[in-house]
Formats: sequence, C-alpha cells, structure tokens
Amino acid sequence: MRAFAVLFALGGALAVIAASSPAAALNARSWVASTGSDGNSCTRSSPCATFAGALAETSAGGEINCVDQGDFSNATGLSIGKSITIDCEGAQGHFGFPFVDAEAIFVNASASDVVTLRGLDIDGNNAAGIGINFNGGAALHIEKCSIRNFAATGANVLVAGIADFAPNSELFVSDTVVTNNGTGTPGAGILIIPFVPNSTAKVTLNRVEAKGNFFGIKADGTQVSGGVIQMTVRDTVSAGNASNGIVGTGNASGPAIVMMIDHSASSHNAAGFGVIADGPKTTIRLGGSSIAGNINGVGVSNGGLLQSYGTNQINGNSNDGIASLTPIGLH
Repeated sequence: MRAFAVLFALGGALAVIAASSPAAALNARSWVASTGSDGNSCTRSSPCATFAGALAETSAGGEINCVDQGDFSNATGLSIGKSITIDCEGAQGHFGFPFVDAEAIFVNASASDVVTLRGLDIDGNNAAGIGINFNGGAALHIEKCSIRNFAATGANVLVAGIADFAPNSELFVSDTVVTNNGTGTPGAGILIIPFVPNSTAKVTLNRVEAKGNFFGIKADGTQVSGGVIQMTVRDTVSAGNASNGIVGTGNASGPAIVMMIDHSASSHNAAGFGVIADGPKTTIRLGGSSIAGNINGVGVSNGGLLQSYGTNQINGNSNDGIASLTPIGLH
C-alpha cells in the first residue's frame, strides 16, 4: 500500500491547489490555449495556459475546451475532484510528463460525480507512474485519448496507462490507445485493481487498443476481500504486450471477476496467454474473438473458468489451449 500512499498524497496536494481559486463567478465553460495565461479569466477570448488553471475557474458540471493544440500540463499532474468534462477532440490537449512517482491525471471525485476526458494525449516520457488514476467518482469516461510511455519500473509506484481503484463506480473507455506502459509486474496498459472491500467495479472497454505494455488489460482481485469486478471488452485489441494480453486474476477471498470479451483480439503477446482466467472466482466468457500468435492462446489456472460460445478463431498460437475452454450456449 506504500506505493499508493505516495500517489494519493500527491493527488490530495494537487486538489488543494486546484480548489484554491475563489468560488465566485466560475465559468460554465472554460478554455485553454498555447498563448494563454493562468492569470486570465479562462474565457474563449481570454484563455488560460493550463488545465489546472482552467479547472479552478470552472464550475462543477462544466466543461474545459482547447482553443488550439498544445501542452497544457505545465509538467505537473492534474487533480480532479468534481464533475467536469475536458474535451479537446478538435485540438488535442497534451500532457508532457517528465517527472517520476506521480500520475498525470488523478480523478478523486465524490460518489455522485461524473468526469469525462476526451481528446487528450498523455505522454509519461518513461516515468514510473500512472497516466489516468481513477480513485473515486460515480463514473469516468475516457474517450479518444492516447496514454503512453509510463514505462519505468518504480519501487514505490504502481505503473499503468489507466488504473481503476475507484469503489462502486463505472469506468468507460472508448476509441482510446494505451501503449508502452509498464516494464514489469504490475505494470499494465489498463489495470482494474480494487482496494475497498466488498465494492463493485464496472468497466466497459469499447474500441480500445492496448499495445506494447507489460500486461495489456488486467483485472486484479488479489488486493481486497469480497465484492465484484464486472467487465465488458468489445471491439478491442490487446497486442504485442510483454505478458498476458487479457487476464483476470483473483483468489478465494477476493472479488468475483466476471468478464465478457466480444469481437475482440488478443495477439502476438510475447509471453503468457492471449486470454487467461486465473483464480476460483474468475469467469471469462469469450465470443466472436480472435486469439492468435501468442505463446499460449487461452488458458485457465487455479480454478478459473473460461467459457466459449464457439464463435471464436483461436489458432496460430504455439499452444492454442483449446482444452481449457468450457462450451456455453448462445441465448
């Protein structure tokens, strides 16, 4: 837990900074620009220079947009503690991230808050840290983003492109690429890892690419007792990762892991499995998907259950692992 304490302490400090501006006359919509200044009002005609500056000037439930393409991080992390939309789809907003032991975006909102991040390019510059850390909130939507190069192995820091710790929450990731994140355990492109007992994590990944990470997509139920991780992975590719492409791993006392993989591919992962269900409370259902070019195609371990609708293409692996599949009928 020491690794996470470092991250949370930084996030709390950033939250104080972000909330320090006066509450009066906040904008419903704020703007950042490459020529902006955080001394401005963050309006379209007087934009701010950083997302942190704009967040402080935007009301809860409001929106931040980019006037043009630029780096709006000022080489520091952004802590979000309220409902907000950051939408830079038309002009990509960049996070340059040269320092270590932190996260680029830390979402620690209340149980009713919804945060949307769209059109962001987050480059960890080989730091030991997390691209987007979801620690609290009702829902986090990550759309049309690129999260890359959180690749160093940190002694005190979990390393991932996207990490979901948030209890009783929903994470939606769509049209997003996570690449080159994590060089060793527990590094991952997308990591779901609850730390609150008996909580529920709901995760939907749609049209996501997890490439060149350590683990591609990992649901980890080994750190807490009770609860459930519910995941849907659809139209998604996990490829070229150093270890398993898609994995659910847990134990008898941890949360149940229930994952649906539909019309997705896990291919050319260098070690481990394309898809593996590990642990007695892990169930993965696989339909309409392609598993190819891995050392091991599919597998189960420690009582895990991998169910197949019989509509998959599992071939061209060193060991396809077909015997590990349990047939399940279409309904």
